[in-house]
Order: sequence, then C-alpha cells, then structure tokens
Amino acid sequence: MIVAISRFRPPEGQGDALAERFQERARLVDRHEGFLGLEVLRSFERQPEFLLMTRWRDRDALRAYLQSEDFQAAKAAGAAQEDATFALYEVVAQ
Repeated sequence: MIVAISRFRPPEGQGDALAERFQERARLVDRHEGFLGLEVLRSFERQPEFLLMTRWRDRDALRAYLQSEDFQAAKAAGAAQEDATFALYEVVAQ
C-alpha cells in the first residue's frame, strides 16, 4: 500500500473554510481504481497545518489518478495548495 501526503498551511483565517471544503468535496477520487481512502488532518495551532493523506493499492494506481481529468479538476478547484509539500510512503507494517 502507498500513502501520499500533502502538507500545507492555508492563509491565516482560512482554516475553517478549507476544512469545510474538504468535508463537502466532490469525491471524484473515490471512484478511481486502487483508491483506498482519504484523511484530512488539521493541527491545533493558531495557524493550523493540514495533512491530506490518500491511501492507494500501489504506485500505478496513484500515478493513473494523478494523470486523470479528475485530478486536474481537483487542482483547478483549488484543492492543491501552492506551498504544499508532497511525499510518498510505502506501508511496511500494520
């Protein structure tokens, strides 16, 4: 299993609105082959940090999603933050 994590801080005062947007997301990624789940975490800091974590069956499934029109639509809708860091991890134990 692969876990993809984007880490970012929204502009000051926009954390609640961002959390609401994630709660009301279109769920386009959910229908992609190999998608296993999504979690969005928010820290308790004054200017919170967000972690967007998606779980995938394998790297090929993630790669296919990243090349899809659904991913491009999510980026265009503002789901991707310009200052986000992005990392991939392989699950080695559960």
